[in-house]
Amino acid sequence: MRVRVLGQLSVIAGDGTVLPAGELPRRARQVLAVLAARHGRIQSKDALADAVWGDDLPGNHVAALEHYVSVIRRRFQPNDAASACFIVTNGGGYYFDTARAELDLADLRQLVRDLDSLPQGGPERLSRQEEILELTRELPFPEDPYADWADSARTEVQIAAVGARLELATACLERDANRSLRLAQEAIELNPFLERGYRMAMEAAIAMDRRDDALRFFERCRRVLSDELAVSPSADLLRLHRKLLTDRTPVPSPPPPPPRRQPVGDEFLGRIAEVRVLVEPHQPKVIHIVGPHGAGKTAFLAELARHLVGRVGAGVAGSSVGVQRLAWLRSALVQLGVEPAVLAVVDAAGPGEPMGRAELDRIAAALTGPEPVVLAVDDAADLDGASVAELAWLSANCPGLHVVLTYHYPSQIVRRPVAGLGTPVVLRLEPLTADELAPLGDDTLLLRTGGIPALVAVANRSREVALGVAMQTARSRTRWMPDPAWDILRFCAVLGDLSADDLVRLTGYPAAEVLGAVDHLTHAHLLGERPDALTGHRATLIRDAVAGQVSGASGRYLRGLLAASS
Repeated sequence: MRVRVLGQLSVIAGDGTVLPAGELPRRARQVLAVLAARHGRIQSKDALADAVWGDDLPGNHVAALEHYVSVIRRRFQPNDAASACFIVTNGGGYYFDTARAELDLADLRQLVRDLDSLPQGGPERLSRQEEILELTRELPFPEDPYADWADSARTEVQIAAVGARLELATACLERDANRSLRLAQEAIELNPFLERGYRMAMEAAIAMDRRDDALRFFERCRRVLSDELAVSPSADLLRLHRKLLTDRTPVPSPPPPPPRRQPVGDEFLGRIAEVRVLVEPHQPKVIHIVGPHGAGKTAFLAELARHLVGRVGAGVAGSSVGVQRLAWLRSALVQLGVEPAVLAVVDAAGPGEPMGRAELDRIAAALTGPEPVVLAVDDAADLDGASVAELAWLSANCPGLHVVLTYHYPSQIVRRPVAGLGTPVVLRLEPLTADELAPLGDDTLLLRTGGIPALVAVANRSREVALGVAMQTARSRTRWMPDPAWDILRFCAVLGDLSADDLVRLTGYPAAEVLGAVDHLTHAHLLGERPDALTGHRATLIRDAVAGQVSGASGRYLRGLLAASS
């Protein structure tokens, strides 16, 4: 028997018969998917239930789990005893035994482990990468795009898929540039923020004598890195771009197209007062920019860079860990145009200890000039102690250096190293107002988006994209909140505006806990208070996205419950 989770869930019997995995109940499919994602590891019934139901645990989750495991066994191995099934009961929990059923995700993980012992570019390694390429035509668990339990496996598969495509693209560049370009484009689609994919696509296009295409790949890379990550391409990629421009044969330029209005996603709106704090003379040495997920912190840094051309360097601290702990600083220094010798100082820094005085002096000299410069750290709550010590030294010893830190909430940095930089000025990014949205000429935007920049950016894209971003925004903003919060969002999405008494009756939580959760949701700009003392969703996109996760049966039950309690 073989179970496939890369792409839509499918189960194939030993004789090649495709078994009806899609006919399993939704929760049974989730149980099987979670066990597959964590194959070979015993999952306690509590851990498994938490992954499957999250905050919506049934009254007797142990009995519910046992029922769904029984359903899976009966559907796929009806003639086998429970002790012979590939879902094994052990130690009060369950695990997926890959000795009893093959699993494509397990095969992929073994192939990735095999790569560690094989030399780069060798024939055996490339053969393994071809197998990985075939296995990763689709990412796992598409039925559960927002499930926390699926995130790590999906990221793991994505990394393996991108790595296979780029290594194979490199290997076939000279003999088959067309395939090399196709593989590079697939890598870009899987991870549009990885510069290496664009470089590979540029090299393949050059090998095919399609230099204009190579230039278009560079421009796409530059735009994505700037707009989404607030970073610039590396010095190596910039050199390749300059060489392309030098070698390019001039051609007559076509007449410029008539001016067009920018799409919503490319426009920066509002934030005039906040930008002014940073661009006017005598700005503070350290400024904190805070706002929940989707508040536009990264876009704010990009806008700041447009005002202070060549004087803003930004990096993301969230992905800068271990040997890459100074990746954020390197990215910022590249944007500020420092010399390669200064970048080499950063590259040579160790993962755990701050740089020495000589190294910091070298960086400080590069940051000192006639004009003030801004060193911005996005997702700064995750800065480690060594990086904070280095930032503090640079801030104290570079008169024209200003440090900008962004993260979600002030409480997020309590007892974290970054708090040691102090909080002299904290600017909170509030939702955009009706006046700030007015230039877009759409009177429905405030109602649909609640002024949340991430939703404004996608409000006029396809319904699926807009609802997907809305759900991610709601999930991210409630992740840290107490238990009643998500229930309150669901009830308000299905039932409309509700009073505090309604919410207490519906959730079954004490009034103090419900009111505390409402306060959190209001502070996160997910709920708003009406003049009639009712509470409801600020953004209809989030309301509709959350309501779409509630079954018709649940909705009817909730409406009946509300009517009975009125």
